[in-house]
Amino acid sequence: MPDLVPLGSRALEILISLLERRGVLVRNRALTARVWPNLCVDPSNLTVQMSALRRALRDGQNVNRFIVNIPGRGCCFVAPVEVSGDKR
Repeated sequence: MPDLVPLGSRALEILISLLERRGVLVRNRALTARVWPNLCVDPSNLTVQMSALRRALRDGQNVNRFIVNIPGRGCCFVAPVEVSGDKR
């Protein structure tokens, strides 16, 4: 069984946002607006949460590549995703 890594709600919200639009660049502003709605936050908050998400996914380790960052623009989820089951 793989090690479980705690993931905070904001990092999880970023992951959900990236997965919903996988393969498409999601702008930093869109991520910030979704994770911190109606709040003005420093861009470093997004950086901290992205780091937590990458750490949880082990992104970049052992050739794992899930999220590509385009500096100053946004991020894109690039790994293949398999959706199983119908949740309806």
